[in-house]
Amino acid sequence: MTEAQQQSANMAKTMGGAFVLAVIGAAVFAMFLGPKPAPMFATAAGLSAGLCWVAGSFGINYLFEQRSLRLFLINGGYHTLQYTLIGAVLGLWH
Repeated sequence: MTEAQQQSANMAKTMGGAFVLAVIGAAVFAMFLGPKPAPMFATAAGLSAGLCWVAGSFGINYLFEQRSLRLFLINGGYHTLQYTLIGAVLGLWH
């Protein structure tokens, strides 16, 4: 992003949108896991979803876009951790 784009960004809109999308992702993942998943299964499923589905999809895009491995590791790692934690919380919560 250019400096002008950064300054014109509406952070409340960005953070609010990110929160809504994260809640939707967690809700759909909870439906995927089903009622009362075992904590270890839910955590492992979250790790698998984040690493293989989300990070894997990023990897395909990043290869075609010629983006850096470092950026892929940051973004893929974030979502792998995100879904691992979502799975752990869902496994312990139900």
